[in-house]
Amino acid sequence: MGQTGNMTAVLGSIHVGPIQFDQPLWLALVPIAVGLTVWIGWKSISGLGSFAKYLAFGVRVLVILLICFALGEPQWRNESKDVAVTVVMDVSQSVPGSEQTKLEKYFELAAHQARQTDDRLGFVTIGKEAYVQSVPSRRTDKMERIHIGAQDGTNLAGGLRMAMAIAAQDAANRVVLVSDGRETVGSVIQAAEAYKAAGVPIDILPIKYKHQSEVIVDRLDVPATARMGDPVSLKVVMTSTGKAAGMLRITQNDQPVSLGENGEQSIHVELEPGANVLQQQIKMPKAGPQEFKAVFSPDTPADDAIQQNNQQGAVTFVQSKGRVLLLGEDISEYQYLVDVLGQAKIDVEIRSADRAPTSLTEFNAFDAVILVDEPANNFTQACQEHMKQYVHDSGGGLLMIGGPNSFGAGGWIGSPVEDALPIKLDPPSKRQMPKGALVIVIHSVELPQGVYWGKKVCEAAVNSLSRQDMVGINEYDGGRGRTVWTHPLATIGDGTAVKRAIQGLAFGDMPDFTPSLELALSSLQKCDAGQKHVIMISDGDPAAPPNSLLQKFITSGISISTVGMATHGIAMDNNLRSISTPTKGVHYHVDPANVASLPQIFIKEANTVRRSLIWEGAGFAPASTGVPAQPMRGIGTPVPPINGYIVTAEREGLAMVTLRGKENDPIMSMWQYGAGRTVAFTSDVSTRWGSAWTAWPQFKSFWEQHVRWAMRPSGSAFVRVNQTQMGDKTKVTVEALDPKGERLNFANFRGRVAGPEGAGDDLDLRQIGPGLYEAMVDTEKAGSYVASLRYAAEGENKGEIVEGSVQFAISRPFADEFRVLEDNTPLLEQVRLITGGRVLPEEPTLADLFNREKMTMPIATRAIWLFVAVLSIGMFLMDVAVRRVRIDPEMIAAGVGKLFKGQKQVASQQIDTLKVARDKARRGMEARTASKGVAGVKFEASDEQLRRAKMPTETTAAVGVAAPIEIKETRKADGTPGADGDGMSRLLKAKKRAQDDIGEQNGPKS
Repeated sequence: MGQTGNMTAVLGSIHVGPIQFDQPLWLALVPIAVGLTVWIGWKSISGLGSFAKYLAFGVRVLVILLICFALGEPQWRNESKDVAVTVVMDVSQSVPGSEQTKLEKYFELAAHQARQTDDRLGFVTIGKEAYVQSVPSRRTDKMERIHIGAQDGTNLAGGLRMAMAIAAQDAANRVVLVSDGRETVGSVIQAAEAYKAAGVPIDILPIKYKHQSEVIVDRLDVPATARMGDPVSLKVVMTSTGKAAGMLRITQNDQPVSLGENGEQSIHVELEPGANVLQQQIKMPKAGPQEFKAVFSPDTPADDAIQQNNQQGAVTFVQSKGRVLLLGEDISEYQYLVDVLGQAKIDVEIRSADRAPTSLTEFNAFDAVILVDEPANNFTQACQEHMKQYVHDSGGGLLMIGGPNSFGAGGWIGSPVEDALPIKLDPPSKRQMPKGALVIVIHSVELPQGVYWGKKVCEAAVNSLSRQDMVGINEYDGGRGRTVWTHPLATIGDGTAVKRAIQGLAFGDMPDFTPSLELALSSLQKCDAGQKHVIMISDGDPAAPPNSLLQKFITSGISISTVGMATHGIAMDNNLRSISTPTKGVHYHVDPANVASLPQIFIKEANTVRRSLIWEGAGFAPASTGVPAQPMRGIGTPVPPINGYIVTAEREGLAMVTLRGKENDPIMSMWQYGAGRTVAFTSDVSTRWGSAWTAWPQFKSFWEQHVRWAMRPSGSAFVRVNQTQMGDKTKVTVEALDPKGERLNFANFRGRVAGPEGAGDDLDLRQIGPGLYEAMVDTEKAGSYVASLRYAAEGENKGEIVEGSVQFAISRPFADEFRVLEDNTPLLEQVRLITGGRVLPEEPTLADLFNREKMTMPIATRAIWLFVAVLSIGMFLMDVAVRRVRIDPEMIAAGVGKLFKGQKQVASQQIDTLKVARDKARRGMEARTASKGVAGVKFEASDEQLRRAKMPTETTAAVGVAAPIEIKETRKADGTPGADGDGMSRLLKAKKRAQDDIGEQNGPKS
């Protein structure tokens, strides 16, 4: 087949006009197949008439062509004429807001210039992440910017990838990159290379600016470690683009540091263009992490365009001989412990719970924290979270020592601190012990979100109980006009049933307290709990119960605590107090403004029934388990007896139990929790349960070894930490030496990093050289990152272990975005050159966003090989029909003609066809008779017989053969054929001879 039309090679395929062949090699079979068809088929169809011969030949050639075309995998091509433009706009904080507003107006005007009907426009905005504002659409003509992501970074590469993801598939694509070129995340050059490979140009619209007056607080350098009492040098490095003046203030743990000769809290500084260094000597009066901040405030705001970069921070870890924080309320509970720690040269700072640290940084000032007989409700949820993170992420130590208000009896079940303890505070179900029973009486909570807080307090109370305790909840059902059990008094178990019942509370407005208290009393008297308690929450409106009912509570040893919420005056509070006071309960008046304290009240009251977790009885010596724990080395056994402890459960895993009580209950347990260590002693350190211990000669050694084991190790003088900031990550390099000063190889480093928002991550270091170890820390968010590392390695001598630890901090007060002083247009120009894009003019009417020069229009293809294959099958069937069925042009013409003539003409043509067939048959018989010289028997059908003859079928007429004439055969009376029968025989023979004669004239069949 010769090439016709526009035949172009496209990725190994060719196309002819709108048809493309993906496998054009099969088309090479066309001339070969057609040649063979002509050579072989011409002779096989020589017996056909001239018209039928050419028709059969043409059909066969067409079948061959269609088969070859189908094998070539034809596609229907549709070349697009549309252009889709995606604008990628930088909306990070390094781009001035006024510039962003101008750019929005720029594209609103440019979108209408030289734009064709089907051209499309889309927008993507980029900060730290990329967001699609609108996909390329024919309807988009301006940007409605709603960027919901962080804007303290610039991710140009992410914006280009997003634009590629939403690119139109049926149009030519262009991208317009609008930015100052200051990227802080990713690599825009790599993204541009991908665009080059895809053939998509990137046009650029640079945002040009330069801050002529700017001051940046670049660094605050302080020593990573220092000794308590030693003076250290703080160095503040500030960069200024010109002359500037302002006040410099430095804080230490948020407290102002005295500066200057007169101890001012801030000093005035004069800055010259370039780098300015200011130094200040500061003494370290206490141990622990010291967080410093340097803040610059300009005298003239015009001298400093960006305010976010005027602050810098750093942290110094001040070492001491060992510092412990002890949290306790009653000095008699911890006096013996404080005495022995003082003898062990361990500094102990004693505080009550209300003065507990409120931040992770404050906790990190201590090497360990000791809780002595402290209930959970003395600490806020935030404080408990900090305490947990202090151990897990910062490597601090935690010791919890028992007493009547500690462990499960103190409401620590389900708290964050429980996760850090080496024991479970909820005793095992197999442990036989007295139950606690609590009934909660709910009245309407008449305050905003009252239903929410009502459910919240119930859940708080239930969560503080153990699975073996019992709980019931009743309230007034206004629909039924009586008090009902929302959840009948029953064992808590997994808590599913009672929590489901809490969600169904209706908070009806009861008229009288008596039915609710009678319901509670009846159930509590029947249960076998050791401690029984009722908590009522109400506004005080219902009628007070009779004294006789309260006397039954007193006789049964059941206390009632009341919570007055949104009460209507002093009288209502007194109404509630008249119920709680006689039964030895507590009344709480809660102001609606302090509604957040409600859950803590219910937790505290629920702990009343937790006294069942306390075991008290005849003294016994806890059994030593023989576990080779380091704190127990040199401690002789048996240990002195105790006569009380809090029942807990053993925690599976790596926790070690060194002393056990009744029924194998844990008495002394310890384990490694994250980067820190925790110890739990379920008895006390006072004379209440352990009077024999305070007189024990090894009491000092026992507690000194356990406290020192839990304490964070002191910093190692053989480890040096270096930091390098790399965008949103910081590379930490640790140089480790052994005690002889040689490089320490193959050390196993384990550590954690606590982020500024409370999250913690593992810090995995890998060795990159002799004594050098490296890790990457994600420091995307501004703030301080406190890290704690421990390491261990084999020493020179067999079995020798070299151990140590180190703490350091990474400070990132502001993002790199705020260090930008001018645009980086050369980077954008490099992107443009890589992809073959344009620089858009400043005048929007000349932008020509939808420029089509050098654009490769996309071609959409649709496979049609199946259609061609089906067509070839149909043509093959026609080829068979042409060869096997005789074609009479006259008959075809007659058939076509009958479509346009009436029924009368059709009938006339059928009769004429019959006559033609008869005459042709007659001539054939006469010719055969004459050639053989034999006189045949002439037979002619009468008119009557012709009328009785059947009409010939359309097929028979079409091939020129007379239809059979029906002639009735007659017989004589004896059954022998009559004259008509002999005529029938002769007629059949004549018909056969006529058919043979016609065959000879037309030649042999194909």
